[in-house]
Amino acid sequence: MAECGLGIVHWCSFDWQSFSTLATGFAAVVGAVCVGMKQAGISRKQTDILDRQVELEEAKLRADLFERRMETYEVAADFVFHISSIPETDPKAEERIQRFAQKMRESQFLFSDKNVYKNMKEFWEKGNKARADKEFEFLDDKFGGDHDQDRFERILKYPIWSLETLDALADIFRKDLSILGATAAGSGPRT
Repeated sequence: MAECGLGIVHWCSFDWQSFSTLATGFAAVVGAVCVGMKQAGISRKQTDILDRQVELEEAKLRADLFERRMETYEVAADFVFHISSIPETDPKAEERIQRFAQKMRESQFLFSDKNVYKNMKEFWEKGNKARADKEFEFLDDKFGGDHDQDRFERILKYPIWSLETLDALADIFRKDLSILGATAAGSGPRT
């Protein structure tokens, strides 16, 4: 009898039942590979979707941070513009002062440039001096006190200081408010 085996498979004794078992096993392996490849494709798509969601969340956080920073800039501009206002002559002065104080405290944490907080503290101090000078001048007028010439000259300089400071205000805030190019660390475009 001729040898009908090639290695461990004996083709002479290979019957239909053996063939169907082998074919079924092969089909199962091919099916499992196909399902695995499709599952891997689905997994890649899910990863891509998750990456896009992360990017969107980061963009939303950057936008929220920008809005908070812009609000601080606007409050600072309003405060500097009205720095010599006192409550007796400006009904919104108290609200403006409180709002600026809040934004000044927040600026320590909102801005990567520490000069923003430093400048806002200087604006706060200048505002306190201006309000005190205006209040003393008002009281001197009301009660007939002696007018302090130095104080009067300072009062005349506050509006000029306000306008000059308003011109420079954008430069103070520019680093963290710039939407062109790289912004604060960690909030630039992803690569």
